[in-house]
Amino acid sequence: MTDIPKESPEAGLRGEDEEQMCLLEGSNLTISCLYTRQYASSLKAWQRVRGPGPPETLVRTDTRNADLNLAQAGRYLLEDDPTEVTFRVTMRELQRQDLGLYQCVIDLSPQSPVVLPPRIRLVPCEGLPPALPLSEPQVMAIVLTCGFVLNKGLVFSVLFVLLRKARASGEPNPGEQQSHPSRS
Repeated sequence: MTDIPKESPEAGLRGEDEEQMCLLEGSNLTISCLYTRQYASSLKAWQRVRGPGPPETLVRTDTRNADLNLAQAGRYLLEDDPTEVTFRVTMRELQRQDLGLYQCVIDLSPQSPVVLPPRIRLVPCEGLPPALPLSEPQVMAIVLTCGFVLNKGLVFSVLFVLLRKARASGEPNPGEQQSHPSRS
């Protein structure tokens, strides 16, 4: 049995350098792809690998800017940030037909792409209840509510501790009148 080089479209079909991710229909998925500085000015791409034969390029940058390169094709957005030597791919509104193997690629040429590990295999979510995607305002409301509750809990805890310390030291509670013994 011969080894298949990493740059071959068939590499990774056997699970090498592959990460599985659960596909939740209707949600968005963002993948970060790290590369070395030598590829900062190279074109980047997001591809789907369907088996033997060349992979399908879903989105590809067309610019070589030093700070930011953006590309969008349908539901796919690629954001390349050469200063951070990272590009991010977002797949929007995932669908069941999106199940499969994907890869980040430095697109030097169609004959010699550099595949960046790990490849991503989208698999069905087994044993998990379907998640309802939350909108950004819904997420913000949840975060603010949790922060408010935690903040109030902390304030009441501090007041409780101070009140206990005051009682233990014999100081009167705020709001209570002090009684002075009358002199005869």
